Amino acid sequence: MVRSSATEPTIPWIRIFTTRTFVTGVFLVMSVYAMSSVILAWLPSYFEVGLGYSRLQAGSMFAFPSITGLILMLLTSTIGDRLITRGVSSRRIRIVLPAIGVLVCGAFLLVLPAITSPALAVLVVSLGYGFASPVFTMLNAAIAEICPSHQTAGTLGVFLALMAIGGLIAPYGTGLIVDAASTPAAGYATSFQVLGVIAAVCALLAILLANPDRARHSHAPRASADRGVPDPHARIA
Repeated sequence: MVRSSATEPTIPWIRIFTTRTFVTGVFLVMSVYAMSSVILAWLPSYFEVGLGYSRLQAGSMFAFPSITGLILMLLTSTIGDRLITRGVSSRRIRIVLPAIGVLVCGAFLLVLPAITSPALAVLVVSLGYGFASPVFTMLNAAIAEICPSHQTAGTLGVFLALMAIGGLIAPYGTGLIVDAASTPAAGYATSFQVLGVIAAVCALLAILLANPDRARHSHAPRASADRGVPDPHARIA
């Protein structure tokens, strides 16, 4: 059912942006976007300089992570929508499920420095990126739930702007790590490992703290309190 903006109160922006769902969602999507930016900026160089593939091979294999991510995004979005229509909570589908995917990604990237086979390293990076990719579509849907419909555009705009910070920092940080490493291969593997650990920590925080259902319902009693009707049971999620 479509929510009507005429019957929905306007929630102060600071209240939306300080909910646990928004804050942990920002950190989670920022960490995954940082990894995505590094893959777009550095992956061909990693395949060529770090793993020893030719420039032509590196350019061809650059598509592997994107193809994997596209397939998993489509699968999780389709399955998730069907489960939600059957009554499964939004938190399980749009927070827990993609966060588990990020944890799997973190596990893959954590073991990357120990992998000596170039082909296996390509597979691990591709699968890691693929399992983390659904977080973009799922988190956007979750964040859209925590605010009134007439504030969705502004909320998502701020959410995506904060997400982009990861893309500004991570490629530069990766360059510093590669320059300081003993070999390019070791530098790339270490940078991917660091990004995986950071993303996994953010995923755990989201699993523990984010709850779009609770955040959405908490706004109604607080809106009543703003109009002079206090609610002692109101709380921010």
